[in-house]
Amino acid sequence: MKKDVRAVENPISAMFDLSEDVAQQAPNIKSLVHYASAFIIVWLIINVFLGLALLVTGQLFLMLIMLVLFIMGVTSLILLRRINHFFKYFVARQRAITAVRQMDPMVYAPKGNNVTERLVTYFRASLPAFQRKEVEVAMPGIVQGVHGTEYRFDAYIKEPASGAWKSMGLGAHGFSVFIKAFKEPPTVKDLQALKKAVEDVSQRTGIPPVRVIALWERDEDQIISDAAYNFVMNNQVEIKFKSRKLKCAMEIVSETEGSYDFIPYIVQ
Repeated sequence: MKKDVRAVENPISAMFDLSEDVAQQAPNIKSLVHYASAFIIVWLIINVFLGLALLVTGQLFLMLIMLVLFIMGVTSLILLRRINHFFKYFVARQRAITAVRQMDPMVYAPKGNNVTERLVTYFRASLPAFQRKEVEVAMPGIVQGVHGTEYRFDAYIKEPASGAWKSMGLGAHGFSVFIKAFKEPPTVKDLQALKKAVEDVSQRTGIPPVRVIALWERDEDQIISDAAYNFVMNNQVEIKFKSRKLKCAMEIVSETEGSYDFIPYIVQ
């Protein structure tokens, strides 16, 4: 017997529990969407043949009805596709929220000669994708953009894309990580320049970025400006490749007394 939906012990916990309940139902809903889409596609094919038959026999009124039903079927198919995209987004978002809830609130920096080397070491230890033999790490990394402009990053990490991805946009797309270190809190101008550089390089390589990081070693009395915070929270790196639009959030990472602070926290 289901509980009374009005009974809530802790509002915040209840919201997370409700989100997890919906995420658990996502596979079933996805299957229903696929079955409904298949049914509508079959019906649309039959509808076309019936419409042609009615046109040949001169039954224009019935043909008009079939045309209306065809338009309704196409509209329903588009709406089902949007529902499917929404649940994909919802499940991915739920996984990210769950990962953040379960993580250690303190993320400690490993040993290293400088702030960039320590962050790369942290990524190699915590993210399995960085441990694959195909991954290339350059510190610093000097790479060219679409028009030949050279950009310098304190670290450029990439896993090359497959030939199928480069030619047809299919298969393994690899990944890239851009790290730019700053001596002072990054400003909006710094973040804008970083965004432009990453988009230019990624447009040439076709390798989608997964982390775009403005890194700095923070003193206790230093903070980023509200403008820089709002910029990094509201802007994304965007590239177009083979008719696809690829997006990646920007991120400010600060190291203070051996621990990291992420704005925003990016879950991989």
